[in-house]
Amino acid sequence: MEGYYTLPFVVMKLNGSTPDVEKFNQGVFTNTLTASRNASIDIYGKIVAVFYQKYVNGGFYIAFNKNYAQRLYSHLSSYLRLGKVRLEPTDIKVFFVVGERPEEISGMEIPEKNSVVMLSEGPPQGLKELTGEEFDRFRLENSVSMQGQEFDDDMIMNTDWGDAVSFTKGCFLGQEIVAKVTQRGRPPRKLVVREYDTEPESTEFVKVRSKCYSGGCKKWLAYCSVPNE
Repeated sequence: MEGYYTLPFVVMKLNGSTPDVEKFNQGVFTNTLTASRNASIDIYGKIVAVFYQKYVNGGFYIAFNKNYAQRLYSHLSSYLRLGKVRLEPTDIKVFFVVGERPEEISGMEIPEKNSVVMLSEGPPQGLKELTGEEFDRFRLENSVSMQGQEFDDDMIMNTDWGDAVSFTKGCFLGQEIVAKVTQRGRPPRKLVVREYDTEPESTEFVKVRSKCYSGGCKKWLAYCSVPNE
C-alpha cells in the first residue's frame, strides 16, 4: 500500500525564546524535544493529548487530533503563563504518508512505523489519497494507534504510546504516577493488535477498540485493550 491520508489534526507552534521553550517542554510534556512522539498528561498520569512533534530551527511544532485542542489549551493555560511561552495555531496541515514517495517532499517529516507524518501546507504530489478504510487497515497492520479511535483519556502506560514517555529527561507533570506504575508493578491494561479468524467483539475482559479485515493476513485485526497479564 502506498499513498497519503489527510489526518484530522491541528498543528500548533510553541513560541518563545529557545531556553523558555526547552524549559517548558522539560517540565510539562513527557518526552524530549528530539523524539517523534510526545504527550501532555495530568497529575494522575491520564492523557490530555498525545502528539507528533518537530523541533527545527528553534521552532517547536506539535500535531494532534483537533478535537482535543481546547482540552489541551485549557490544561496548559496556567503553565503557559508561568513559562513565558505561547501556544499558537498554524495553517499547517498533517498528512500520513505510507509506502514509496517522491524523493522531494515539501514539508517537515516525522518518522512513524513504515511511514512518515508530514507537516506541510499541501498534500504530497504524485501520490493517491487513501480512503479511511485503507488507512485504518494500514494502521492495524502496523500497530499505529490514534487518540480518539483506540484511546482517549486513558492512563498513558495503558496505551501503546509508551514511547512518548522519557524515563531519563527528569521530572515532568504526571511523572511520579507514571514512574510508580512502571517501576513498582505494571499498568493494569495494555493496548495491542490481535488476530482473529472471525469478526471480533468485545468481551468482559477484552475491549475491542477498532477492527478491520486484512487481505494480507487473511484474518481480522483488532486493536484491543486487554488485562496486562
